[in-house]
Amino acid sequence: MPRDRFTRSLLDEPQLVSALIATVAPLAPIDKTYSYLVPPEFESILAPGMRVTVPFGRGQRPIEAMCLEVARGKWDTTLKPILKLRDERPVLSNKLLELGRWLARYYSAHLGRTLDLMIPAAAKSRAGWRKVKYVTAASSEIPNSAFRIPNSSQISSPKLPPKQSALLELLESEGGRFPLAELCQRAACTPAVVASLGKKGLVRIETILEPVEPPPPAAGRSEPQFELTPDQTAAIAQINAAVESRSFSVQLLFGVTGSGKTEVYVSAIKQALSLGRQAIMLVPEIALTTQTVRRLEDRFERVATLHSGLSSVQRSRAWAAISAGHIGVVIGTRSAVFAPCPDLGVIIVDEEAEPSYKNQAAPRYHTRDVAVQRAHLEGIPVVLGSATPSLETWKNVREKKHYHLIRMPTRVRGLAMPRVHLVDMHEEHLARKGVHMLSRQMEAYLGGTLERGEQAVLLLNRRGYAGFLHCPRCRTVLTCPHCSVHLVFHATTQLAHCHYCHEKLTLPEICPKIGCGGPIVRFGIGTQRVEEELAEKFPAARVRRMDSDAMRTPADYADVLTAFEQRDFDILVGTQMIAKGLDFPFVSFVGIISADTALALNDFRSEERTFQLVLQVAGRSGRGDVGGDVVVQTFAADTAPIRHAVAGDYEGFANSELDKRRKAKLPPWTRMMRIVVSDPLMTRAQKAAAKLAESIRDTLQRAGVAVDLFGPLPAPISRIRDNYRFDLVLTFPTATALLTAIDAFKAEATLHAPARTIIVDVDPVSLQ
Repeated sequence: MPRDRFTRSLLDEPQLVSALIATVAPLAPIDKTYSYLVPPEFESILAPGMRVTVPFGRGQRPIEAMCLEVARGKWDTTLKPILKLRDERPVLSNKLLELGRWLARYYSAHLGRTLDLMIPAAAKSRAGWRKVKYVTAASSEIPNSAFRIPNSSQISSPKLPPKQSALLELLESEGGRFPLAELCQRAACTPAVVASLGKKGLVRIETILEPVEPPPPAAGRSEPQFELTPDQTAAIAQINAAVESRSFSVQLLFGVTGSGKTEVYVSAIKQALSLGRQAIMLVPEIALTTQTVRRLEDRFERVATLHSGLSSVQRSRAWAAISAGHIGVVIGTRSAVFAPCPDLGVIIVDEEAEPSYKNQAAPRYHTRDVAVQRAHLEGIPVVLGSATPSLETWKNVREKKHYHLIRMPTRVRGLAMPRVHLVDMHEEHLARKGVHMLSRQMEAYLGGTLERGEQAVLLLNRRGYAGFLHCPRCRTVLTCPHCSVHLVFHATTQLAHCHYCHEKLTLPEICPKIGCGGPIVRFGIGTQRVEEELAEKFPAARVRRMDSDAMRTPADYADVLTAFEQRDFDILVGTQMIAKGLDFPFVSFVGIISADTALALNDFRSEERTFQLVLQVAGRSGRGDVGGDVVVQTFAADTAPIRHAVAGDYEGFANSELDKRRKAKLPPWTRMMRIVVSDPLMTRAQKAAAKLAESIRDTLQRAGVAVDLFGPLPAPISRIRDNYRFDLVLTFPTATALLTAIDAFKAEATLHAPARTIIVDVDPVSLQ
């Protein structure tokens, strides 16, 4: 029965009608799901996880949606039919659909938009796929298609020419379906012979998009020979047992820098592969991806990378190969947590405390937490590795039964931890004239390192040349015309940059304030200024800089890291991207130019972030036989994060900071939601934020949810890209209370206000 007649009969019947119904989520900012009729030609094909086109709204506008469920039911209402299937097979498995539902609920995001963002745009468009023509015999049903050719016995046709007859017999002997090019080659005929059979209704020719097969694995895998430490042996035994058990658990691998955590990861991956399963390894930075991929490709045959630096074709082909089970090991940054592995065995999150795991666009998920939830849904272990675990993870280890702590307190081969020297820059400036980025002690250690032919890493978590451009006469500070932040002078461009809206301005020589005319003075430090000072004090040293100004593509990272590993230069200067995960055996000195950069931020996580950064970057030193020294320069030598980091005392810092957070009712003792209301008009943004705060209080009072609500107040950065910003911060006593609040907000459409933008951030890692 034709579709229009079938649909009309359903719409006209007043009584209950049994039909196959699909529940779909529009791939749009809509918080509802909808039911649609499945036409007969799609009944045997449609499955959850496939994208469809459906008519939507009063105008019946065709939109894309994700099929969530297909079930037979009885309906007495008007149901619109699905118009088109956009996929031949599901692009999201049932478990990934369930993960998407959790993601949208917990992070207060739209379900359809969340599911859509879990699939790379390149995978949806099938970039790089090839067109293949297939020939199907009339006696066969085409898989994944509604088209059926009549049986060959039903077709009356004259006796076939010999070539056509032989080709048809070959086709049917091969199962009734074959690629056109291969069929013609096997039958020693031209496509014209197949076309003739098509005109007679004996075969059907169709063009299908297919992923390009991954290249065969390179030969000559190398397996390094070394003796495992007792700590590594114990960790491997525990994690491999968890992988073999095929049950959910969280294994926290708490190991000092240089303790050999990577080898434990490799063993866990091997265990998963030996069971015929796949592994995902997540890393926070593209720079780490470069070095990690190279090392794992030497150990495993089928490795794929997923990160933002891939081209559309690379991403699409990798996604297809992973989905088909051709890839055993997936390595990547945030989005790799959604890799479509059909038989996942373990997830590894390296440097789990790294802030860059937090996605800064909706849905604002934390990759570590999504990895834990996916492992729970898959029924597999997840390994979290760090020398400085997040306080959330540390608290969970202490309180939750499915979290297990694995300690690795010593370095491999009995190597000593680096010697850490603290320099109080208050005293340094009093004892030394002029402005110097490097203290005398740092210069001495750096000079000795270069004399011995060894390498050094210098970290300053601030890019640019000078971050404070001011007029000393009228005390005017140059700020971005679109944001409430200071402009930063960059020596490479000779321009003043805004690091938020990316505005670039010519730096005036005199103060722009009317009637002043004073000089503009450049003050402050940045990686470019450190690079300049090194050139003056160590002219023979070969220096490279690694920050987001100098590194534009993944190839840039790879080139610098490879050159450093091959000792083509002596000093690597960089921001926090060089602080974690990188392993260079000839680095014997690490200098931290300003350890207290993050402490200046008005953020409850600033001390935790400072401690982690100092301890992590210090661990880049002394990872080989040459030993290591670290010089930490700071204006905050007496603060807890600096003292504990210099002493290498993670547990002392964690216990102290957790106690402070508990008393202040801050995460991880509570769950936090930050709402940012922004608008080009300050008064409108302020009024919208106040109205939203009132609506939130009313909704939560009706829902019976306890909450502490702070604000609205101007955000720490009160204006970005010409939009004024106001903050609302909500803290809930438990995760259950948070979820109840989110459900109530969605049910009552609470989180709407007359402002241009409203951002909802659950579990924020920054309050800037």
